[in-house]
Amino acid sequence: MKDGEEFLPNSLHHIVCGIMRHLRLTCYPTIDFFSHTEFIDFKRSLDAEMKRLQSKGIGSTKRQAEVLTREDEEKLWKEGLLGDTTPQQLLDTIIFYNGLYFALRSGREHRQLRLHPCQIQLVENDGERSYLKYTEDTSKNRPGGLKGRKIKPKVVIQHSNNDNPERCIVRLFKKYTSLGPDSATAFYLQPANKPTEAVWYTGKPLGHNTLSKTICRLCKTAGIEGFKTNHSLRATAATRLYELGVDEQMVMERTGHRSLEGVRSYKRTTSQQQQVLSDILSSNIPERTTNQQQLQMLPHHHQLNDASSTHPSNSLEQQQPTFCSETASTIISHLSNTKNSLPGHSFSFNSCSSVTFNINYKPVASKFWLVRPGCRCGLWSINFLYILYIFI
Repeated sequence: MKDGEEFLPNSLHHIVCGIMRHLRLTCYPTIDFFSHTEFIDFKRSLDAEMKRLQSKGIGSTKRQAEVLTREDEEKLWKEGLLGDTTPQQLLDTIIFYNGLYFALRSGREHRQLRLHPCQIQLVENDGERSYLKYTEDTSKNRPGGLKGRKIKPKVVIQHSNNDNPERCIVRLFKKYTSLGPDSATAFYLQPANKPTEAVWYTGKPLGHNTLSKTICRLCKTAGIEGFKTNHSLRATAATRLYELGVDEQMVMERTGHRSLEGVRSYKRTTSQQQQVLSDILSSNIPERTTNQQQLQMLPHHHQLNDASSTHPSNSLEQQQPTFCSETASTIISHLSNTKNSLPGHSFSFNSCSSVTFNINYKPVASKFWLVRPGCRCGLWSINFLYILYIFI
């Protein structure tokens, strides 16, 4: 590199791929550095060099756009950076919510948005909530052409926010589209130097660099630290859905991913979740908290069960006996002393004053039992493993 530093391992791989692509386009259409036997020594050398760099800590961390928390979003509003009182403020807000609600990628998908014909359709029916319907043209996963003929385009519907009209994307969309010239084709337009009451924007499209740096500029102005880019909005959309236990298939419909591996890469573990994991391992688990979302470890969780308290039954026909106890220690003790229960039974501890466990267990060895409880205390939930030693 120019500064004398060594290339990242992935950069070396990209350089080789670039050279190979150039050779394929110019004179050697079938060349392949990674599979052809004549390049086996080159492949081994490249592999060894990448491993050497990795062992020195070069390229060990992958820089990813960080998620915007709800606190970050609230701060942008309080600082006056999001809103609809000025042309620039409204434009930034539309970019922010388009990226968040439609899970757009940072560059091309924002840039491809048009006003005429518009990929974002306003739907209003009497007696129903209005909504915006976004239909993509092409994207990274759907490039079009012959291979993409049978791939369905991504379609996302975002309903109006009746609880908070100020931040309603439908209202903001209607206002934004009404303040530009009818002749404009690009969706994101440059604010007019001298806006009038009826026209806030020119017919010129917003510059590519200006558009791509919008979220970085807003966060820097608001004093929000971290690596925040337009792509953070897409990661934020997937992470928020993930935190609240939305099914992965539905998350994929929103983001447009075609594989589980792809969508899972956008799930970011929040700093609050990392703190909870640390507390669990250090046995510093709080008794109560008012923020359930911070402590949600897994995407799927269950609500508290208010069923009446019952005692365990040793009947062979009962598949889900129910235990009730006042404390977690009593519950675990009760389970460990239950010698007559059959393997494979599911025990539920309901209506406890402090803890509710949903426990499934099976024998691991002659003297060991594996128990996987879903533990919920007050308003927090954790999923983890217990190994109980049962003395026979």
